[in-house]
Amino acid sequence: MLNNSYDDYQYDSCVSRGICSISPRNSALQTVLVLYLRLFAKYASELDDINSIDKETKNFILNTISITLYNPDFNDREYYFAVEKFKEVLPNIIEKFYKNNPESKMEEEKTKAYEMYLGTIDIIQAIKYGEKIFMRAQEQIPAEIRDLYNIMLIIAKSISIDLLDLESFDKNSKDGFKTILQLLSKINLEEKDENILKKEIYNSARISNQIVKQVRLAQEERYGMQSTSNVSYSTTPSKAVLVVGTNIRELETILENLKNEPIDIYTHDDMMLAHTFPKFSQYEHLKGQFGHGLENCLLDFATFPGPIILTKHSLHNIENFYRGRLFTTDDISPKGVIKINNDDFSEVINSAKIAKGFKTGKQCETVTIGYDYQNVTSEIQNRISENKYTKIIVIGSDGFSLEQKTYFEKLIRLTPKDVLIISFSYNSEQENLLHINSCFDNYSLINIYEFIKNFSLPIHIFIPKCERNSVAEMIYLSENENTQIYVGKCTPIIINPSLMNTLQKLFNIKNTTSAKKDLKELLNQN
Repeated sequence: MLNNSYDDYQYDSCVSRGICSISPRNSALQTVLVLYLRLFAKYASELDDINSIDKETKNFILNTISITLYNPDFNDREYYFAVEKFKEVLPNIIEKFYKNNPESKMEEEKTKAYEMYLGTIDIIQAIKYGEKIFMRAQEQIPAEIRDLYNIMLIIAKSISIDLLDLESFDKNSKDGFKTILQLLSKINLEEKDENILKKEIYNSARISNQIVKQVRLAQEERYGMQSTSNVSYSTTPSKAVLVVGTNIRELETILENLKNEPIDIYTHDDMMLAHTFPKFSQYEHLKGQFGHGLENCLLDFATFPGPIILTKHSLHNIENFYRGRLFTTDDISPKGVIKINNDDFSEVINSAKIAKGFKTGKQCETVTIGYDYQNVTSEIQNRISENKYTKIIVIGSDGFSLEQKTYFEKLIRLTPKDVLIISFSYNSEQENLLHINSCFDNYSLINIYEFIKNFSLPIHIFIPKCERNSVAEMIYLSENENTQIYVGKCTPIIINPSLMNTLQKLFNIKNTTSAKKDLKELLNQN
């Protein structure tokens, strides 16, 4: 079982701080920004040639979606920056639209956009404006339709982040930006057809999956094919920097810029994935993994004795007792976080040198992560060819909370021998279990699923841990009628109870309950 150097991993800084949801104030401001995004999409999505939208404008839209939506640490600076930029962007896009539609009243539309700007540039006015729109939606739109809108925004955010990651490898997606515009243009008070919205969601989930695959192919092209790797949780006496997030391309940039400095680099949470690519083994100052993971970042960040770099679109809690040690490569930095400009890491280096660093170091476990796709699929093929399995259970990657650990250990123990278990997290010495220690690699589940779905066996997929791509991933997987999805307990920032009810009702995605009850139900399904 992949675990960190602690056995009692049950911390959750989101819960402990009581900020597992967006504040009403931030929700109102984000509602206003969604209005701006919808207005942009109204004109941009109808342009015959999306390529007429310049790269700077596209990146602004992608960053606005990535940074502001569903972000509990969203702040006034980010809001002001976005609104001022929309003031510049919207007239240009409206003008391009009306070149194709000369019969319409362009100046009138520009005036409406400017009036919206005047009514929302002041924070107090903007909050009132957003609350008014929010209340009108509550009154006029059924709850399930509102939830479908939220699902569309969540998927738009996932696609936006992945498109920016893809761009860092000088690659692009033909359909990604167009899909985002289509999602945004469907979010309005007039569109209340459940089937139309579901169709849009299924299509966007497929596109999201394609882009995730493109990112992986770009990573393998640059860093080599993934393989198994031993990753240490030990620390060594030295000054140190912690790198957080999912953007592996930025980790490479950091390693290159600090390779001649007496500073060690450690990865955190999802960034552990980098250790499975051959190229990163060449960096001697990349020492290993530190901390429990995203859910425990409050404690991890506070105890790390050096600066912490949040790579692009890292959603983390910003606490006072480690402010001044946090750096970001995002376009806008939250209060107390220092922005890194033009790959200039001089402030990070200075911060690392004056920090206490690891004085003595600590010996901890080493874990083996990663997998060989050919070996794994060959093993699955051999097992299924024996014709002794009636179903397949797939368990995705997990954060190993005590509650989840108890649930899955029981589920595995009670599963009969005629059910093949493919587990990406929990391990057991059972003949019917195949363990794939893919660590924080969510793509690996999709990759293996594409292989096993061809065997015509019923598939039951458990997604224990909710990540930024989880909603798109669940919906993509649920489209196959031979596949049943179960999702564990998610933070309300990603999936709130109302949204979960809609996912269950409209997409047949189920919450886990008890191991015994869920197993009994899936065994009785044909």
